[in-house]
Amino acid sequence: MTTLTQTPAPTRERGLSPIARLAGLQRRLPLLQIVILVALVLYVGNADGDYSWNDLLAPILLQASFLGIAAAGQTLVILVGGLDFSIAAYIVAGNLLVTHLVGNEHWNFGAVALLVAAICVAGGGFSGWLCHRFKLEPLVITLAMSSIVVGVLVGSNTGLLNGSGPGWLQSFTNQTSDTFGLPIPPIVAFWILLAAAITVVLLKTPLGRRLYLAGAGPKSADLAGVSTRRVWTAAYAASALLAGLAGVLLAGFSTGGDTNVGNSYLFPGLAAVIVGGTMMGGRGDYLRTCLGALIVTTLNFVISVNNLSASAANVVFGALILLVVALYGRERRLRDRV
Repeated sequence: MTTLTQTPAPTRERGLSPIARLAGLQRRLPLLQIVILVALVLYVGNADGDYSWNDLLAPILLQASFLGIAAAGQTLVILVGGLDFSIAAYIVAGNLLVTHLVGNEHWNFGAVALLVAAICVAGGGFSGWLCHRFKLEPLVITLAMSSIVVGVLVGSNTGLLNGSGPGWLQSFTNQTSDTFGLPIPPIVAFWILLAAAITVVLLKTPLGRRLYLAGAGPKSADLAGVSTRRVWTAAYAASALLAGLAGVLLAGFSTGGDTNVGNSYLFPGLAAVIVGGTMMGGRGDYLRTCLGALIVTTLNFVISVNNLSASAANVVFGALILLVVALYGRERRLRDRV
């Protein structure tokens, strides 16, 4: 009696070079982003000569939390294949309405929050529906919507810039506040919970699967019975809502209303998504954007420590984005494989 022995079939991994294997691992895990973040934090700590929590980590996490929340919606929109340049306007809407209606008119904060949510969901959802229904360029539509939202807010009332956020919101966004005795600013703890919730929705729910299918391409979505128009509408509505949330939180962090507050989070938010790796194909998710937000924020600290000019700062940001794009750029997008 003879026995047959089977030799294992050669796998694709065996034929790959070390660089290709590393690139494959990077697509599954954001190793490069983690290395960059650790290196930047260590650099800032050494350059400042003080590595204490209050003087280094707390301000980085605080500023990254605002950027991460503002970039959360952009992540969803990019995952479906769109782009949202109206985020800055909805940040302004949340900021101005809270500082004016709560600070000046003494409205109930809950009522103002609902008003902000309604404006954001309606405006963002309409942009997404419009882009998908008529195959319009998202960049143009969202820029137009941004102009409309800010124009209506600023033109309707000149007193919008005179108020301030409620006291509890100022404490919530204060760097020196703690969370149930832990030395973590409440806004940072909130960001962690939000990141966990978004991650669960994206990776563990039918809604998240529909979003990934819509981003993979119309063919994949149609085969799965997914309405891409509804997904686009929902993604843009969520993007605007999350931007409005960031604006509401910034009302507590800032001293008053600011029509330019959103500009500080539009392109840095997009950079956070790109640097995190979500925009480049493969498996995108919000945790990568959180890493990107931490990297962008820490890089701003590096620029500040070295007293770099605005032009030099642009070069640094551009070089970082090119590095990440070069790493992911050769991989075919999922929609190109279907």
